[in-house]
Amino acid sequence: MIRILIDSGIDQNNYMKKTYDYDFLPLSVIINEKDYLDQVELSLEDVHGYMKEGILPKTSQVSPKTVIDTLDACRERGEDVIYITIYSQFSGTYQVAQTTVEAYLEKYPDMNIAVIDSKGGSGGGALLALQAMEMAKKNEDFETIVSQTIENTEHIKYHFTLSNLKWLVKGGRLPKAAGYAGDALNIKPYLSVNETGIYLKKLVRGQDRIYKRMIKDVKKGIDGFTDQLVTISHVNDIESAKQLEKMVQEELPDVTTQIFDIGAVLAAHLGIGGVGVFYFDQKPSQYMYIEE
Repeated sequence: MIRILIDSGIDQNNYMKKTYDYDFLPLSVIINEKDYLDQVELSLEDVHGYMKEGILPKTSQVSPKTVIDTLDACRERGEDVIYITIYSQFSGTYQVAQTTVEAYLEKYPDMNIAVIDSKGGSGGGALLALQAMEMAKKNEDFETIVSQTIENTEHIKYHFTLSNLKWLVKGGRLPKAAGYAGDALNIKPYLSVNETGIYLKKLVRGQDRIYKRMIKDVKKGIDGFTDQLVTISHVNDIESAKQLEKMVQEELPDVTTQIFDIGAVLAAHLGIGGVGVFYFDQKPSQYMYIEE
């Protein structure tokens, strides 16, 4: 048996929780110098409450003890483990997990364990996790799931925007002057992910325009792989997520869609409000069709 692990950088929804048996490893959100485990001791609504008061939460990586305790439970059940982590550019979690696993395997060399950097997270990470979970459910072997998941990390595209520029300014990703001017002019940031982490592709005036631009880029980026699952994630903005989902379905009627909530760890970096679309830019050599 193979157990898939994910952490706070990978979005979840009710479908995932009901359909698959996996483990969630919470990262920490730090507020007023106190650590809280994401989705265990602190909800997204709690984080937003603090942020509305002007408090900028900090985050920290997974604890080695959490990783070891989870591996112990898997080993006792006779399971091998594949841990898909938040992007190493966002958090030190991948490095912590890799170091912890290397030490663990010295003690238990007969166990198969792989740590995979998602090279993103959020709804893109959810696509990775769903593919891996479906392969595990269908009893694919360990090496196949690992190699396919690593391949998949290279072909997921990220398009997302935020309701305002305030938190990009607070997080140091945008100059103050640009942030204040952008909010005054109803300018929205168009963001993506590359080898350096989150980057600003451009600024677009108005919500409708940026959604249309996102859909245009999704249609182009899908490049013929039109019967895939497209994920849509949001930061406490379900109405925008549903609007974007409707636009995706209208322009790409063959795709299926799922909506996910962004966890508190990523919300701490992105701020309140925002929505994104995630998909494969080509069909993986082994693709699992996910049916709700």
